Amino acid sequence: MVTKLDRFARNTYEAQRIIHQLFQRDIAVEILNMGTIENTPTGRLIFTIFSAFAEFERDLIVSRTQ
Repeated sequence: MVTKLDRFARNTYEAQRIIHQLFQRDIAVEILNMGTIENTPTGRLIFTIFSAFAEFERDLIVSRTQ
């Protein structure tokens, strides 16, 4: 369980790697502001899209603060 997706991983690749490992072990993943991430094609797609947006938002913050 994590509070927000941007706290789960620093980038989309890392998020995908971690979620894949958790799903292989049948571990449920819950993100408090999103709910439970399902190990279905739709659940994985939504997770990928949201993790890409989280990475994009992080990159924007980094570029604005430099």
